[in-house]
Amino acid sequence: MTELSRARPVEPATSWRPSRRIHFVAALASLMAAGSVLWLFDTFGIARPSDAVERKLVASVDLRIGDPVRVGEQGQARARADIEAGLLQLQTFAKALPDAAAEAERARRLKERLGLAWVYKKTEPTPLGRAFVDGYNRVMQAEIERRHGKAALEQLLRDERARPLPPIQEDKTS
Repeated sequence: MTELSRARPVEPATSWRPSRRIHFVAALASLMAAGSVLWLFDTFGIARPSDAVERKLVASVDLRIGDPVRVGEQGQARARADIEAGLLQLQTFAKALPDAAAEAERARRLKERLGLAWVYKKTEPTPLGRAFVDGYNRVMQAEIERRHGKAALEQLLRDERARPLPPIQEDKTS
């Protein structure tokens, strides 16, 4: 036998054994990470009970959009602006009369006599549309009475276009 074969059996190099220190460091790092997450939750109010938390306002809704009173005021403001611009007109949801020639003649006489024009709204009347038209016409009627007298206004209000529309019936089928 050769010298090499008689030598002691070769033992593998010392096998690697993780030290206990690495376990301690890993556990300590995990606890620190969990602690920082809990601290952040507490700082931003996420971990508090919901009854003790007063939520902050994130957004607001402008309820004036659907307010008929506000829309009526907008109609009045538009009428005042039109009066300052020299326009005298009344708005209506009524349909124009079917006889176009008679309607044109009537419009010409109104424009000549009172300086007034009718504005026909082509949309269906809604509560907000009505509020706008009512506010607008209220200011215009006061101006017509101021310029041409109460008799002219009363004659004008006998026209079916100046009459208020019946209330809108809400659909209660749902």
